[in-house]
Amino acid sequence: MQPIVHEDNAAASRLATLDLTTQDLVAALRGADKEARQWTILAPPMMAGMVRWGKTNELLRGRLVPRGWSHDNPKGLPRTISPGREFAIVATTGDSATGLPDSNPATKYAKGVQTVRAIGRNLQLAFDFSDLSMGEALWATASEEEPLATWLLLYHVAPDQIRAELSLANGIDLRGHVSAWIERIILPVLDLPD
Repeated sequence: MQPIVHEDNAAASRLATLDLTTQDLVAALRGADKEARQWTILAPPMMAGMVRWGKTNELLRGRLVPRGWSHDNPKGLPRTISPGREFAIVATTGDSATGLPDSNPATKYAKGVQTVRAIGRNLQLAFDFSDLSMGEALWATASEEEPLATWLLLYHVAPDQIRAELSLANGIDLRGHVSAWIERIILPVLDLPD
């Protein structure tokens, strides 16, 4: 099944139904990019990426918490939670297909148990899997927690731009990368300075 893809005005409209604006997400991405660029080649190679990930989540929370959103970090998964507790957002790095409407993006890195459980909850909320035996253990562990859909704020940093999307996942590939989607909201491309 192909995901629903929202672009341009349709993307802004869909974000509004989630109590979000394009600027909420863009501001977090731009602020994190500025912070990540402070690291020089003398720093350990992973520092800019770690700072970008952490700062994106932090800045998103900084914009949304004053508007009634909340946050938590179950076993290290940094969730920003909607006011009605219907869904959460987690920022993470996407591959080179991220933000391209006619592509099938995936997370850049394999994800841990908490993300797998979150994606399992997305499936539970979208479909009735009660008749399936495969993955029963996953569904059982997922259902022990609050039924909260998890959207991923995927971002991909290219030399001259950042491409991003807010997407609702429903599958993880054999490598552990989130790679199947129910819905994708494509954000504007952010041009980067030289």
